[in-house]
Amino acid sequence: MKPRPATAKDYQERINKVLLYINNHLGEELDLKRLAEISNFSPFHFHRIMRAHLGEALGAYIVRIRLEIAARLLEFSQEAISDIAWKIAYETPSAFSTAFKNRFGVSPQEFRNNTVNNYIFNQFIQKENTMKMELKPKIKEISSKKVIYIQVIEAYGGEKTAKAWEKLWAFVKEKKLYSFGMESLGVSHDDPGITDADKCRYEACVTVKKDVKPEGEIGVKQVEGGKYAIFKHTGPYEILGDAYNQIFRNWLPQSGYELRDVPCFDKYMNNPEKTKAEKLQTFIYIPVSEKGKG
Repeated sequence: MKPRPATAKDYQERINKVLLYINNHLGEELDLKRLAEISNFSPFHFHRIMRAHLGEALGAYIVRIRLEIAARLLEFSQEAISDIAWKIAYETPSAFSTAFKNRFGVSPQEFRNNTVNNYIFNQFIQKENTMKMELKPKIKEISSKKVIYIQVIEAYGGEKTAKAWEKLWAFVKEKKLYSFGMESLGVSHDDPGITDADKCRYEACVTVKKDVKPEGEIGVKQVEGGKYAIFKHTGPYEILGDAYNQIFRNWLPQSGYELRDVPCFDKYMNNPEKTKAEKLQTFIYIPVSEKGKG
């Protein structure tokens, strides 16, 4: 027997609440009992519900997300390994090193020392050599943006993502949320070179000005403001990952900026159903701070 729609929506709202809390507190001790309380699920059923949604145990999900964040920090920052360990809630560098080696097969120091040869980039080098992108961003302070969103977990650009966008705009129409200047934003939380493709987290987001409450899988949150380097990309969405690699490899190291601890996001300027793929325009927002001021 299928659950009533209201019940299914309520479950999704509570799952979203847990995942958002985890994302915002990865540097803290995450007590699974506390997470169950946040969800308002029975502790007896909480883990089974989360496993069914995530495709893995919740504890494994938290460890994996922390270590994948650490891998990006090792690639793209000069932070000390001990500081990175502390940032993702490991009490000692040795515990972090053991966990990291179990996940990636090399120690954090080996991973950092072999950046140029890392498997993260090997799969993209050939594409990058044939891709043209002007690495001259605008540096701009922006305000936080209130959005409605749906998170999907799959390889970027998959069927679930397309359906998420359809559901978001149907929700905008149903709730009469349309207003001038609404933006379509995409938040890609994971690097597919580090994270298994089918576990990449993507949030389809639409900015809103009117009051709105979460409903089912549609959540409400803020896309954080602050200083961003904004790059203009023209071309298919499928090669946005290559654009990010160019930014991180060729622009960031000599830019005088460091990454802030918030996700990057994309701003889509066209309707892909009415625009040829090669003419799609996307603005890529990279959260930055001046070195030493992060």
